[in-house]
Amino acid sequence: MIKNISLPLYPDQDYQYSVALEGQSYRLRFTYNSVMKLYTIQISDEDQVTLISGVALVPNYPILADFKVAKLTGNFLLYSKSDKTFESYKAYPDKIHQYYELSYIYAIPD
Repeated sequence: MIKNISLPLYPDQDYQYSVALEGQSYRLRFTYNSVMKLYTIQISDEDQVTLISGVALVPNYPILADFKVAKLTGNFLLYSKSDKTFESYKAYPDKIHQYYELSYIYAIPD
């Protein structure tokens, strides 16, 4: 069975919140980088140890695909709220909260 956890995106250029993923507590921090014109994500564990940092939030790409994070078997996915092919994240990179949704998706063992 596949589990999908919706994660909020906010209009702030730097924000963070705690979330439970696969039975563990994590802290997610999102920061807008005006030079790169995109948001990045930082993931810390419950002891505030940074697991990954500065990873770009780009649509339709499994964000943890290039990283091994202990205890996380799934992936974060940023996807468009509409069916249009317009790449809103390029036109309005500081407004992804309006055009995209973020989910953590993982498989629950049978």
